Amino acid sequence: MIRLIKFFLIVLLVLTIQFCQSNLYAQSNFSDSKEAIGITYSGIGDNFSYYFQDVIGGGSYSGRGYNSFGVTYIRPLTKSLGIETGISYSKYKYEVSNASLGPDAPEPYEITNAVIDIPATVRLTFLKYFFLNGGLLLGIDTEKENHLDDQTGIGALIGVGAKYDLKNTPVGLFVNPYYKIHSLIPFSVDKYHIRTDESGFRFGIVYYMR
Repeated sequence: MIRLIKFFLIVLLVLTIQFCQSNLYAQSNFSDSKEAIGITYSGIGDNFSYYFQDVIGGGSYSGRGYNSFGVTYIRPLTKSLGIETGISYSKYKYEVSNASLGPDAPEPYEITNAVIDIPATVRLTFLKYFFLNGGLLLGIDTEKENHLDDQTGIGALIGVGAKYDLKNTPVGLFVNPYYKIHSLIPFSVDKYHIRTDESGFRFGIVYYMR
């Protein structure tokens, strides 16, 4: 069931990008749009790890939460369509266990993993206060003692959000529930590669530059 949901989200991401591309050519007037730069925090969600294949005897990495801080840049292309990029630093916790070892298995223990993400996404605004966002990201695994497989690679994310611009000041707020998968295309060449993903809420405050 989980894999079916992830497959559905990836398909939805592709359809969103295609729709945004067609929308780009349909509109050219974006005089009311403004570039924005801001800061974000992500958390209040779940993180997971898994293999795409069935692996016998592999350890289990159960997500135990995460925190992420970032800088975002939003550039409008039309009145309703824009691109968003930036950089974020995320710290993830996992509980490691291996029941396949039977009574000789060590006690479960906790590890952390840190990843820097550089996203390249599109943002489609609708009904003035809401938006869809999705695209690809470059993930860079920065953990020196890496208990997980290296998460450096190309990932993807998709989300939906709500935004509100403060009156009489060039500041806006947004909240963005999202799903993100890391190393969808890993840069390492392991046959059995552990992927990690997360779902949660991203909160942001942006400053409109013009």
